[in-house]
Amino acid sequence: MKAPAFIGACMLSACSSAPPVDLYAPVLPDSYVNQPPDANRAAARSGVPDEDVARFWRDFHDPQLNALVEQALRTNADVRIAVANLREARAVGRFTDAQLWPTVDVVASAARVRAPFNNGPVDTKSVFSAGLDMSWEVDLFGRLSNERVAARAQALASEAGLQGTQLSVSAEVARNYFDMRGLQERLRVAHASLQTQQAILDLVDARQQAGRGTAFDTERTKTLLGSTAATVPALEASVLRTRYRLSTLCGLTPASLDAELSEPKPLPGLRSVQLGAIDSPESLLRRRPDVRAAEQQAYAAAARVGVARSALFPRVTLGGTLGQNAFSVGDLGKGSSYVYNLGAQLVWNLIDFGRVRALIEAADAHNEAVLADYERAVLNALEETEGALASYTRSQQQADHLYDAARAAEAAAVIARERFRVGTTDFLSVLDAERELLLARDNLAQAQTAAATSLVVVYKALAGGWGPPGP
Repeated sequence: MKAPAFIGACMLSACSSAPPVDLYAPVLPDSYVNQPPDANRAAARSGVPDEDVARFWRDFHDPQLNALVEQALRTNADVRIAVANLREARAVGRFTDAQLWPTVDVVASAARVRAPFNNGPVDTKSVFSAGLDMSWEVDLFGRLSNERVAARAQALASEAGLQGTQLSVSAEVARNYFDMRGLQERLRVAHASLQTQQAILDLVDARQQAGRGTAFDTERTKTLLGSTAATVPALEASVLRTRYRLSTLCGLTPASLDAELSEPKPLPGLRSVQLGAIDSPESLLRRRPDVRAAEQQAYAAAARVGVARSALFPRVTLGGTLGQNAFSVGDLGKGSSYVYNLGAQLVWNLIDFGRVRALIEAADAHNEAVLADYERAVLNALEETEGALASYTRSQQQADHLYDAARAAEAAAVIARERFRVGTTDFLSVLDAERELLLARDNLAQAQTAAATSLVVVYKALAGGWGPPGP
């Protein structure tokens, strides 16, 4: 090949290459704005493999929660869909790898042909053939290699998508589990308050019958008792809905976990769970499955631009046939029946009325959208993590304050009951103290649930834990 022709071919090849991937890279601080006081930058878990770090739910030391999450990771429909998508992406990747190699087909045929044979008169004969057909597309302008790059990036994106789905499902199971335990605690508080208020009603009735009480006090007590009883059905319905949600997350019918989860249990102790060491925002972006998936989608989109651009240039295919032709089956195998042909085919689109240009423009636009999607994934990851850490620290503080308030309300209720029993205060003080106690206990149960679920959100935002980022 002459030098000008070679240089021209190289220039054409360079024009068809995929564009560079310019990923969004914000300037990040060394630590999180809302980093908890007990967290630091040290890699406390530097020797723990990623698959162990990602099992965040085990830090709560709740065997029932462990069993639910493990079952959901096996049978949840979203996880199974993500697994199937990953298998599909890997199969497509193997297909694009094979496209770089020749194809060889075994061909056999039998036909009845009417035509002039050996420049003689027209005759009708049987023609038999058997052999191998081979074809190989020469990847001069990067179409096949770019398809391979896109398929491999898509497989990596699907792998990250599977990890993200597993993380989301495990976090959703943990969150609903804590919600259910919190609702059960609120239900227990309501039932305990009903027992106390019923005892007060009995006392008020006895005082009225003895001439030391009034009907007004009795009716006020019945009002408080009825209001408390009215909260029970709504809480029971919420418990059932949350339990049904857990069943669905585990790939079961709604009532499948009723027997297993009907017994109330307290929330796992959050004091035993310490955030410890968390990495920097930069390492978070390398670890988050959604960010890694968006990154690989960007590489795949850039490669598809290269595929689209390659349609502007010729496609060269080498091919040939090695086989036998004969007028009878018995003649196949004889030396005279062997035939072959080798050749090359060049196809270059001449007029397509803008079809290829339109596909290139569409690929460029898609590439631009995918780059913007990566930027959005990065910003969402940073926002979600900062928001989760902010909620976690504040919910812990709220739970601490409400615990003190509940203890004070309980002490006040005991004093009010005793003072009313000995006749040193009116019944209105008892009613106010009971209302405050019920409200304080219910608020405490909600705050403790919020603290637990906020910690789950922190684990999810930090991609299941903290420690060395994945490859």
